[in-house]
Amino acid sequence: MVTFRLTRFPANRSGTFASGWDSPARGSPSMATANRLKKLKESLPQYPDDVFADTRMPLGDHIEELRYRMIAAIKWLVFFLIIGFILDAVGTSLGNEKVGVGKPMLKIITEPVETQTRDFYYRRTVKLMNEKLAQLTGATPEEIAAIRKELVEVHGNNLSGLSRDKRDKLMGAPREMPVIVPTKSLEVAFGPPRPGAPSEVALNLLIYPAHITAAANEGEGLLESKQYLTTLSAQEAFVVYFKVSILCGIVLASPFILYQFWAFVGAGLYPHEKRYVRLFFLPSLFLFLAGVALCQIYVLPGAVKALLKFNEMLGFDPDIRLNEWLGLAIILPLVFGISFQTPLVMIFLNRIGLFSAADYLTKWRFACFILAFFSAVITPTPDVVTMMYLFAPMFGLYLLGILFCHLFPGFDPNELEEEVPAEEVAV
Repeated sequence: MVTFRLTRFPANRSGTFASGWDSPARGSPSMATANRLKKLKESLPQYPDDVFADTRMPLGDHIEELRYRMIAAIKWLVFFLIIGFILDAVGTSLGNEKVGVGKPMLKIITEPVETQTRDFYYRRTVKLMNEKLAQLTGATPEEIAAIRKELVEVHGNNLSGLSRDKRDKLMGAPREMPVIVPTKSLEVAFGPPRPGAPSEVALNLLIYPAHITAAANEGEGLLESKQYLTTLSAQEAFVVYFKVSILCGIVLASPFILYQFWAFVGAGLYPHEKRYVRLFFLPSLFLFLAGVALCQIYVLPGAVKALLKFNEMLGFDPDIRLNEWLGLAIILPLVFGISFQTPLVMIFLNRIGLFSAADYLTKWRFACFILAFFSAVITPTPDVVTMMYLFAPMFGLYLLGILFCHLFPGFDPNELEEEVPAEEVAV
């Protein structure tokens, strides 16, 4: 009788075991290691050789499943889109801007850039008033007349031909402005008008143009009378409103859209892996909405403020187009919502044994580079400010994912690579 040592290797994904002749150089593991690996193997679900034997789908059926899920998601999107249009019409008929979906959201989306641009111009007006109007030097009428004559005859009304001192003198020189004053408003100073006196009096007032302009700009900011987002075509406002309505429809239909997505993913998973899909659905929805809210409340105002700082530093006036701004304000919240799924993907891969917490931790440098590259590519603007607003929370979520994978580990795939103790088979 000849004795052979037959080595059993761990189960592959289909549940079968590979076998081979043991190498004398490898030796046999201890009994404690054998028992630990045996318990680990028994804790994993065991399936027959072909778990999809009864449910296997060809490529055409997978495409059909994808088509079905996409159509179902689009139906929910259209449903909420129609509901939004109806509510907007009701709000318009009632004269209440807070009733609706698309119109109130358009106001919320445009408010960050409107307020930050308004503050930009107000800061500049106050700065110029403090720097220039407070330092105006008086000049005699003869000096002012000579400067204005030089400006017309010598420089052809080009202010660049005058020195800084002469321009400051012109800025502090008064100008005549005809006005019409109602006689009734003068009764306090001069008493009641005589019978037959005119009801209006034409006067010539001396005004300072620089002061008038500064006061007008300051009042414009306080009154919030100017709209800082402009449209360049008649149809642009309609297109923007439709884009915002689609965004609102996606957010409102996100529970149903995410369900269709996870249902399609779950069709290709093992039974024990589908359980994770059901567990991850609500956290996935919460993270998506949290990413959208964080972007809308903190990221967009901060990004606009930081970008306008560059205009202020370089001395340029921002002229922001509505359609271009909405391209950022609509896409960026969706990008944040999708990017916030990072810890769930990490936990899912950990639970099914593809990566462990140690793998994520040792590869954090590669993850940092990949997340930075992803943030730079996925953000719709090329500036580093918006990229950092996305990269910072994503890397924080990556570290949070490592913590969760450490606290709630799946099985370690490296342990399964160790051999199960050899069994003696008599032939």
